[in-house]
Amino acid sequence: MRRQALFWLVFLAAAVAAWSATRALPTAARAFTVFLLVPLPPLTWWQARLAEAAPEAVSRRALYLSSAVALWGLAAATVMAARASAIPPDVLGIRPVPLGAAIGWAAGATVTGLAVLVLARALNVRETRTVAYLIPVTPREKVGFAFLSLTAGVTEELVFRGFLLSALQRAAGSLLPALLATSLVFGLLHAYQSSSGALRATLLGALLAAPVVATGSIYPAMAAHAAIDLVSGLILAPYLVDR
Repeated sequence: MRRQALFWLVFLAAAVAAWSATRALPTAARAFTVFLLVPLPPLTWWQARLAEAAPEAVSRRALYLSSAVALWGLAAATVMAARASAIPPDVLGIRPVPLGAAIGWAAGATVTGLAVLVLARALNVRETRTVAYLIPVTPREKVGFAFLSLTAGVTEELVFRGFLLSALQRAAGSLLPALLATSLVFGLLHAYQSSSGALRATLLGALLAAPVVATGSIYPAMAAHAAIDLVSGLILAPYLVDR
């Protein structure tokens, strides 16, 4: 009971602090930003704890599909919050970028991101039971995993490096605190990968923000994110994950 009371006290304090800190945002964008910062991380952590108990209870393909549906739903909510707040698409990073710059930044972020994963494995970072189970085995599972990887690349970049980064930068009046907060939240949402995995995701979140900051577009980050997931899950998995 005491732990639950402490949790709700911290939760409410964080929600109030986040609401106060985002007063510069329109109401819809403000509410959605607070949702991303406060309720979403513990909700994701709770779901991860349930999955960690018995991940084999649900088929991999069902997990891929349900995760993709949830991510597209979150992306749809992002678009609705932006429209309700009259935030134009270019503020979210939905803008064209020269092909050379797009390829260069996407390739650079992909290689660096994969290097982070390989380095983490070399430092003996172990994947959780849930992550190991999510690695596809059959051809159909690999197709489902590829779809989920592409979905994550598009939706998570829209939500975090598109909407949340720009919203927090407007609220804070500075890029650095927005970048730090966005990367931290992104890491917390990957708590199912263990504490060291969440730290790794935080670093990857900061890395994926680099192309957005440099080009003003989320497209290179989307491509890099999807490529990192695809390569790590379909090619590097035997090295990265102990089965």
